[in-house]
Amino acid sequence: MTSLCIAMTEEQHKLVVIDFSGPQLQFHNAGSNKFCEDWMQAFINGPEGGNPFLLWQILENFKLKAIQDINNLKRFIRQAEMNHYALFKCYMFLKNCGSGDVLLKIVKVEHAEMPEAKNVVTVLEEFMRETVVA
Repeated sequence: MTSLCIAMTEEQHKLVVIDFSGPQLQFHNAGSNKFCEDWMQAFINGPEGGNPFLLWQILENFKLKAIQDINNLKRFIRQAEMNHYALFKCYMFLKNCGSGDVLLKIVKVEHAEMPEAKNVVTVLEEFMRETVVA
């Protein structure tokens, strides 16, 4: 959690407003990656009447998914320190998971003191930047 806090303090914060006044939930200033879009849609299309338990369950499911994604990425990075194919798998995971931008920031902070892992993260950042430009 500390690494998430450090990674997120490097960016400007936006206030996310959830509007309950209409017939459906509406989000203002929400995230722009696929993971956040899926999260918003799950809330918007979620339970009728705004059942707090079901909303909490949706939130917990996405929290679990985020934890699984960060653990998978860390495992891929450890493997990529010694294996170029694992580096490619790591890149593909970041590209397809929907929250690669945020995950990359988290592992960058966590692996700042580990030279080999830091090199892997640097290469991944370059690949991700090239993908966005292309």
